[in-house]
Amino acid sequence: MPKQSIFLKIHLSFWLATVLIVATQISLDRLMDPRPPMDHPPHQHLDASLVLYGEAVMGRHLDGNPEAAVQRITNQFQNATGIKAHLLDPLYQDIGSHALSPEARNLAERASQSQKPETSSSINPLMMAIPMKGPDDKGYIVVGEFPREPRGPRPGGALHLAEGLCVIMIISGAVCYMLARYLTSPVIALREATRRVASGELSVRIAHTIGNRKDELSELAGDFDHMTERIELLMTSQRQLLGDISHELRSPLARLNVALELARRYTGPEAENALTRIEHEARSLNKLIGHVLTLTRLESGSDRIQMESVNLSPLVREITADGDFEARGNNRCVKLSAIDACIVQGNDALLRQAIENIVRNAIQYTVESTSVEFYLKKIEINAAPYAEITVRDHGPGVPDADIRNIFLPFFRVSTARERKTGGTGLGLAIAERAVRLHHGTLKAANAPDGGFVVTMHLPL
Repeated sequence: MPKQSIFLKIHLSFWLATVLIVATQISLDRLMDPRPPMDHPPHQHLDASLVLYGEAVMGRHLDGNPEAAVQRITNQFQNATGIKAHLLDPLYQDIGSHALSPEARNLAERASQSQKPETSSSINPLMMAIPMKGPDDKGYIVVGEFPREPRGPRPGGALHLAEGLCVIMIISGAVCYMLARYLTSPVIALREATRRVASGELSVRIAHTIGNRKDELSELAGDFDHMTERIELLMTSQRQLLGDISHELRSPLARLNVALELARRYTGPEAENALTRIEHEARSLNKLIGHVLTLTRLESGSDRIQMESVNLSPLVREITADGDFEARGNNRCVKLSAIDACIVQGNDALLRQAIENIVRNAIQYTVESTSVEFYLKKIEINAAPYAEITVRDHGPGVPDADIRNIFLPFFRVSTARERKTGGTGLGLAIAERAVRLHHGTLKAANAPDGGFVVTMHLPL
């Protein structure tokens, strides 16, 4: 089936609206004015009416009746038919002594010369002149004026114009609405699919949802599906690679630890510093592998994550106590400033790890002799209840250009600083994935008066 461009559909819709408007307006005009469209009434009806009038007036005139009798016949004829009639003698004088317009006189002269009925060229009033032979063998001319009400707007033309405008607006509005729905429905579907992909749902496909249409939008939907399929394949391959490498590294790392203990037995004190360094690096490598495996597990989906009711209040108190114990060794502290009763549906271990990663990150970068402030509050977002967890440090903050990237795996604001603190760039990435699995959000920002703030929202 050939492609049908959007231009062609818009063009056909325009002409469809035009045809509907014209047809509707003609139909309404026919209903309001049912007379057949004609420029002149049928001649045979005019001939018969005028001939009867002429014979009646000539009879009264030739019988010597007074002018009043002729006037009475004329008035009765006009009242009955709406025709203003005149009977002219051979000298073109009105027998009823009525004023005759120059156009009527000229028309009578033409009829006298042609000896056949003549009609005027004007439409309103329409005039006809018919030559007649009287009983006295003289030529007479009967002239009739037929005032014709013009077709189209009648008295009260503003109302007729308003009706026409309403017809145009209703029909064009209906056609444009249907066209807009037809054109925007795949755009809306594409926008919703884009949002779902941005949130991490890479299995979204939309080509089958927009119907059997063959235009640019269907091609766009196909390209979108191809793009998401390719991205999903790449991301799946990346996660699989990270998981496989991490698993494969665990075995030689375990053997390295065994060899390290054996080396300690068979070497003297002079090798202790080197062996301690090897042990430290092995622990760091083991910690990194654990983080990579956790991240891979979180990004693989929530179908294997067991959810249950989790009371955040005691969880936050435990994390605060543990974090404060660690911070005291570096002349820092963790302070729980506010706590509300909040229960969420989630996984206790994942939530604990996510919150601990955020707190430990704040402890590392808050300056000495300052505290990390911890808040747990119950709030409403769009009339829905949420638990809000806020962790604020008093450190140097993060450059504005890097804030949007701090939740990416292995991202480091400062490589030298991360090496000094021992960070791997995975702590906040794991926290963000865990919060997302709980249908929550994790945001970060620099505090106006210094420091860095991480805010977590979880639906209650």
